[in-house]
Amino acid sequence: MHKLMAMFRPGQRTPGLMTDDNQNKITRLKTVLPDKWFEVWPDRNPPAAPKLVELNPNTFAICDRRQHNTCVPVDAKKKIRPAPLLRNQLAALAYVLRVVVPVILRTGKRPVIFSRGTGMGDIICTIPAVKLLRERHPGAFFIYNCHRDFAEVPQLTGVADRITSLTLIGLVGHWYRFLLGGFYHFAHGDDLPDSGCQEPMVTEFCRQFGLPPLEEHPELSAGGAARARAHAILREKQLSLDDLVLIHPGPSWPVREWPRENWERLLAELKVHGYNNIAQLGVGRYMNFGKVEVPVVSGAVSLLDAFTVEECIAAIAQAKLFIGIDSGLLHIAASTRTPAVGIFGMTLPEYRFSEQFRKNFVVNRVECAGCEHRKPRLHWVTGCPYDIRCMKGVRVEDVLRACLAKLKPELVVGRADD
Repeated sequence: MHKLMAMFRPGQRTPGLMTDDNQNKITRLKTVLPDKWFEVWPDRNPPAAPKLVELNPNTFAICDRRQHNTCVPVDAKKKIRPAPLLRNQLAALAYVLRVVVPVILRTGKRPVIFSRGTGMGDIICTIPAVKLLRERHPGAFFIYNCHRDFAEVPQLTGVADRITSLTLIGLVGHWYRFLLGGFYHFAHGDDLPDSGCQEPMVTEFCRQFGLPPLEEHPELSAGGAARARAHAILREKQLSLDDLVLIHPGPSWPVREWPRENWERLLAELKVHGYNNIAQLGVGRYMNFGKVEVPVVSGAVSLLDAFTVEECIAAIAQAKLFIGIDSGLLHIAASTRTPAVGIFGMTLPEYRFSEQFRKNFVVNRVECAGCEHRKPRLHWVTGCPYDIRCMKGVRVEDVLRACLAKLKPELVVGRADD
């Protein structure tokens, strides 16, 4: 980490990440630190210009846990701090003593660890590869390490004997590999500093470990108790189970979101076509930003913070149609085989979903679309130099046509682009 930090001191050249020849300007660092990245911008509202904004070398923003874009002054004297490094190593050692060693003593075998920290959709996409990797280790004890909010995903799929949530699990895989039967950390192209996604995420995770390339999402289903609770909540909200339409506008990165007024127009049009049983899924917090305000779209019944992950799976499986931005809930829809319409701009559906599932997804194919898959990326999570025109430019008419193609295919002539 400190070697990486040393690369970006003001006045030092940063090969491959310069906007011009001025060595005192630092460009985006997210391409180097994919999970905890540093981003530098002169203000919070950079001008919408068709070029990268030059960055201020005197400040940087840390995206760490639930804080985002907090400006912190650079102090060269505080760049190297041994105490955090020691704490990290102690946390890894404690994990080994609490988790790994007891498994070895109890079973006589070294455990196998699978790792994907966030987000929920990414974790879902690892499951096909995990199932194949398990065949390499017959009879082993399997651990899946991910963010605790998404622990229900590997639990429901039955791919692990234990779920853990150590953020620095990479230290365990590096320093204590001799105690492990295998260590598999999943990383797709967007995670890497010099590449981007080239194919659906499920396929990339399979290819990463030399497995047969699969494309379809794994099937997810909720248990009977979770289905009963989800259905009870839907009935309590006076929502019919027969023609349910679920939407998910966010919260997510602002560059992923479709404007609220467009959602309101879409729901009004759906009601004109007879679809009045519409509810909004979501939670009032997001990992990058902590607690966030999530307004309910006019015309939708609020299901915000109503479900656990398993209950959400049950609700989406019940829906006649799911409409959403690129998010974990859209991946759940793919895993429950629920008809869905995804709205895309800064990411591209061909790098997330199978060809069959993404049929009728709506994508604004502007020149800068899919910048998440490029290096360096144009966006900085909360905005971009083009005023997020990829998402703001998605037309309500196109999304409505895609929705009707799923709901009433016999009435739709033509469809939105895949």
